[in-house]
Amino acid sequence: MQYKIFVPLIFAFFVLPFAGNAQKDLPAEQVEVLKQFEATLLDTKKQTTAGTLPQEDRSTNKLTYTLPTKNLEIQQPAPKIRPLGMKKDKLPAPYKAYVKAGYGIPASPYAEFGYHLAGEPFRMNIHAKHHSANFKNLENQKFAKSFAEIDTKYSTESNIGFSTALSYDRHKVHFYGYDHADTSFTEDLVKQVFSNFGVKLGIANEDRLSGDIDYRVTGELYLFKDNYASKEQGFDLGLGGTKWIGGKHPIKLDVHTDFTKFRDTVTQNLNNIYFIPSFTYHGDAFALKVGANIVSFNDEFTVFPDLELSVNVIGSSLTAFAGWTGNLQKNTFKSLTTYNPFLTSSPTLRNTSYTKYFGGIRGSFRGAEYSAQLGYKNAKDLALFLNDTITDNKRFAVLYDTVNIFYIEGSTKFSLFKGFDLIGTLSQSVYSPKNEKKAWHLPALESNITGIYRLPEQKIKVKGELYIANGAPYKKLDDRSIDNLGALLDLSFGAEYGITDQIGIYLDINNMLNNKRQRWNGYKVYGLNVLGGVFAKF
Repeated sequence: MQYKIFVPLIFAFFVLPFAGNAQKDLPAEQVEVLKQFEATLLDTKKQTTAGTLPQEDRSTNKLTYTLPTKNLEIQQPAPKIRPLGMKKDKLPAPYKAYVKAGYGIPASPYAEFGYHLAGEPFRMNIHAKHHSANFKNLENQKFAKSFAEIDTKYSTESNIGFSTALSYDRHKVHFYGYDHADTSFTEDLVKQVFSNFGVKLGIANEDRLSGDIDYRVTGELYLFKDNYASKEQGFDLGLGGTKWIGGKHPIKLDVHTDFTKFRDTVTQNLNNIYFIPSFTYHGDAFALKVGANIVSFNDEFTVFPDLELSVNVIGSSLTAFAGWTGNLQKNTFKSLTTYNPFLTSSPTLRNTSYTKYFGGIRGSFRGAEYSAQLGYKNAKDLALFLNDTITDNKRFAVLYDTVNIFYIEGSTKFSLFKGFDLIGTLSQSVYSPKNEKKAWHLPALESNITGIYRLPEQKIKVKGELYIANGAPYKKLDDRSIDNLGALLDLSFGAEYGITDQIGIYLDINNMLNNKRQRWNGYKVYGLNVLGGVFAKF
């Protein structure tokens, strides 16, 4: 209020003198002052206000948000869930080497050695064995087998595994299948020695590649010969790959070239090329394989099916299966003499073409495993064997025929009680040759029953084995009439006892019934023989 009074006074002080001078020429008038002006301010009543807080709102409101959805494509692979680390129990130090040596009756030395070098990224195994016997009761009834192999594997950090194997084996037999009553031969005249040198190479991924792919490359070379100047070279190169669909449905393709060259007085070549594509679908209770085996020989292609269906009838306890397959199987000098070491050194080599229809059951129940199968097989150019009456009847010639085969086979393994395992196999075949009277020297019935009893606390292992085979058909040398060789009933027994954790002794008694059955016409099998010795691991 003081400010409002002060401003007019200042205005009047400065302005009014000039105003008076400016009005000198105005006419004079008389001014009558009626009352002296006094400025006063009225008293005002002070207004007071009291502030109040708004009432607290304790109600809650639901807020609804609507966000747009957007699918994000994440390129990173799913993380691997790993278990929590647990402290491992300390394992006992493994044994790297194994040695077994012994001697038997009749004169029969035995020696075996094994060495295993385990580690990463390099592993190596060495295995060597020699066994020979001389049954002096029958002239030239003796044999000698020697074998040695070194295999290695090297794993790189880039998920590649390289494997190699070098092997050499030597098998000496004698053609003692002659009439010992009026004939005699020196060892040099009836001796046969087979030797084989083999090389294997392999390259494969260690773990499945991105994209669920596996690959493999294999190569095998062997040089096989006997002491009658027969030689054979074989080379097999294989390429394969597998693409997994959904992690469990494999699409496979295998291609391999199998070349064989045999030379004696003439040269024979047996070269096969295989293309094997397949797809297997694994359902919840069944598996279906659909594929083919395409084989090229002499610029001709043969297509064989590769089909199999298996159905889980009662989980893993009972599975039923059926299939239709086929192949072109080579009969080489090496494979034929492995089956019959008394073969002539100039056999004819051929492929056996076969198709097979089969069905059966398999499964496991309360620790027991079993499998049973029956089927029909049509084999073209199946190898049969008869004494070579043209050049040397002590040796066998190969002849080929188309044979229809109905067969039934089965196997089982189970534990009767703790520590005792029983293993059994059975095979029964019915042969129907097209041209020949019989399937010469092919046994129709074979069965093997093995029982193993282990007492780890006493370091004892006991084994019993019974091998049964019927007599194979053959032609007599004198009149070429048809007959059957005697049946085989071979009962064997073996036992091992560990004197310490590293050293033990063993004893094997073979052919306890002293069966002298002939597997090949003119060749009696070895009768009762015993072999015993020591073994050590360190």
